[in-house]
Amino acid sequence: MIDITSSRSLTSDIPDIPCLLIVEGRYQNWIKPVILFEALGVPWDPVVLDREAAAADWFRKIHPQLYVPALIDKADGGRVQLWDSTTILMYLGQHYDTTKQFIGKSAQEDVEIGNWLMFETASLGPTAKYWVWYDMRTGADVNQKAQDKMMTDLRKQYSILNQRLSEPGQNWIALKDRPTIADISILPFTDHNTLGRMQVDIQEWPALAGWYKRMMELPYVKKAYDELESRPAKKIM
Repeated sequence: MIDITSSRSLTSDIPDIPCLLIVEGRYQNWIKPVILFEALGVPWDPVVLDREAAAADWFRKIHPQLYVPALIDKADGGRVQLWDSTTILMYLGQHYDTTKQFIGKSAQEDVEIGNWLMFETASLGPTAKYWVWYDMRTGADVNQKAQDKMMTDLRKQYSILNQRLSEPGQNWIALKDRPTIADISILPFTDHNTLGRMQVDIQEWPALAGWYKRMMELPYVKKAYDELESRPAKKIM
């Protein structure tokens, strides 16, 4: 059992239920496993780090780059630690999605999901991240050329998604018949907050806009977003 207010416990003990380490704000990566937890009805403990904890040496033992999300869980009778939202989604799917609703039911489905999951991990997510990084620069650190390049790449990536979703019967990104962890992974980089900051209108890509509307109408997605501000950081000793 883990004491989620104790750094010693968080770095050594075995939890009864999954513990997801997150921060206030900057939700685009950590909301992904939250959506999947809600979809699967899996109980979990949020560990909300303040700025001090997110830079602490003890947290580096869980995530070497001091990023969120990170996950602590019990598997095969022992403790497991996971970092990177993609790894966490894959683990939760394999470990808790017993009906394979959000992961593949065949090798072909696994490949399709994997392709689009990696599209977010290697392309869309990093491009959006670095656009924001450049957008935060001031004074002599401003690099408009680099930021413009990121925006050009983002538009290409949104166009790729729109083209995919324009294919006959393709209501979801990876599979035709249901949303998967690939859809969950991509969603936060298409939401109103993210595109609003970029001053991008999703209606430029009608098929992508339709998919976004369908995703946001899913009860488990709505619940995860509705509760974004409901978990304040707590002091971890």
